[in-house]
Amino acid sequence: MTDAQRVRHESDGGSMRKLMLVGTATTRPEAIGSLFRSEGDGEWQQVSDIPSDASVQAITPHPTRENVIFLATRKGLYRSTDGGDSWHKLNAAEEGVPFWSVVVSPHDPDVLIAGTSPVGFYRSDDGGDTWRKCKADPSERYAISFGGSRAMRVAFHPTNPKLLYAVAEINGLFVSEDGGESWRGESRGLSVLAAMPHLKNTELTDDDTEGMFDAHAVSTTSSRPDSIFYICRMGIFESDDGGKTFRDLEVGKYAPFSYSRECRFVFGEPRKMYACFSISSRSTAGALYGSDDLGETWYRADSQIQARSTMMGFGTHVSDPNGVITVTRGGQVFCTTDGSKTWTEKQLPANAGDAFCGAIL
Repeated sequence: MTDAQRVRHESDGGSMRKLMLVGTATTRPEAIGSLFRSEGDGEWQQVSDIPSDASVQAITPHPTRENVIFLATRKGLYRSTDGGDSWHKLNAAEEGVPFWSVVVSPHDPDVLIAGTSPVGFYRSDDGGDTWRKCKADPSERYAISFGGSRAMRVAFHPTNPKLLYAVAEINGLFVSEDGGESWRGESRGLSVLAAMPHLKNTELTDDDTEGMFDAHAVSTTSSRPDSIFYICRMGIFESDDGGKTFRDLEVGKYAPFSYSRECRFVFGEPRKMYACFSISSRSTAGALYGSDDLGETWYRADSQIQARSTMMGFGTHVSDPNGVITVTRGGQVFCTTDGSKTWTEKQLPANAGDAFCGAIL
């Protein structure tokens, strides 16, 4: 925890508004793919500033500006500067470019990187007011039915602002060594893993290396700055050499399923991480697991709840390690404000689309 973060955390007592935001996607006819919000014990309300067919894929609260929040949607990028009360679309790209991720640099609060489908990246140096397109290799590794692969998550190296990582669904790992201005694919370590018999897997193509390249998230931590935690259909893998080699964290030793959608570290506790596991992209179960030792061992963090569909994502509070929100494809939302000791459940409205992301403020 930096001095600035500590002052902010202590000044507000680590308090939370208990405002929950959940993003949904238009994954079935008539479903609402927008942003839903609930504060305190209130009911879910659809946010009127976000179109009903936007399909919200990522919610990113600014780590140091408490009232600023960003959304990545298939209809563009949005920003709130009043804690989620109102939203405005940003002039990030031409119409029709779908965004799947957005991240704030831990090194400069004005720098943001956003990822698109097909794989592409945009950078802002002024807090989201203006954007420019970065250079990236958009080539597709697999012929997939749903179109171009998606830049699902971006992560900065904790100490080197020039070094960034990104992952793409059905396209593996990408690396930037110039602050996000240009990107290249890094397939060496993943290809070695994909050749191992127990890591061969296919769902969308006839290529059994597909599973290892079906990436959903990437994380870094100041506790081990050179490590990349790569989250994909086959589990969680760690690299300490920029993706040239990986080791399997073998989450299947601790969880009954290892299909992974998200992994995040906890504010102020750089060795503590959460990850959500399920059976597959569409399934009847899911759970949140925690690790206090950088993924060496895992434990069930939400044993008192029961997810009835795939856990698609979760969010950790940006300034309070006790706040976590998880969402399932079927619209279950689970929240804890005491570090996963107790959980509350609040089901989204029936007309909401599949839930993909959540944030707690």
